[in-house]
Amino acid sequence: MISRQFASVLVGLLIPFVAVLGVIPFISKSDITIMGFPILYFWVFLWFPLTTICLSISWHFFDRHVYEEGGDE
Repeated sequence: MISRQFASVLVGLLIPFVAVLGVIPFISKSDITIMGFPILYFWVFLWFPLTTICLSISWHFFDRHVYEEGGDE
């Protein structure tokens, strides 16, 4: 049970957290632009939908069975 909860938190929260905050120091000084946006802004805004996808994956693979077994309570 603990491993499922850890995996759920890892996929749903830790991966997006590390992807955004862990990469910022490395790309903040870059002059690269993507579609006219600095890479830093592009990276942060890219992770808005990717975080939603990570949360969805976490729910479908690790937490969905809890709510399906709950019934009408």
